[in-house]
Amino acid sequence: MAFPTFSGERSLELGNPGKMRESLNQLVLSGAKQATAALWDLYLEEGESLEAEGELIWLLDSALLPVAQLEVIRVDIRKLDQVDLNFVHAEGEGFEDLAGWVKQQRAYWSATAEPEMQAAGHEGWRITNETLVVCLWFRLIDRDADSLTSN
Repeated sequence: MAFPTFSGERSLELGNPGKMRESLNQLVLSGAKQATAALWDLYLEEGESLEAEGELIWLLDSALLPVAQLEVIRVDIRKLDQVDLNFVHAEGEGFEDLAGWVKQQRAYWSATAEPEMQAAGHEGWRITNETLVVCLWFRLIDRDADSLTSN
């Protein structure tokens, strides 16, 4: 299943729909969140290519409607145990150390990505220190919902 597009551009859905997504979106809109992490294996499973530097993407709410437009400024793929504190701070979710961030990411991906990957036929797929993480940095371009939906 491909990610939704708007005006020919890809989109970004942060966290799970509902309270989690709305909270993460607010961090983006406030400027506190300037990066996000995803799993490379999910890109492969969904047939998605990596975002490219300079690409414009839509930030979506829980109803899959655009709330902001972002510009990708950097994309790296790293093993989980190679994500650094600079990236963790750019995520803007309040983690002061790598251990706390890794623990939270493992718990989230174990609950969401592991069942998805196993249901797709990847029996035994698990989050490990070797799991490849897409580290995506972005900047907020436009957060005026009226101008976004009139494009």
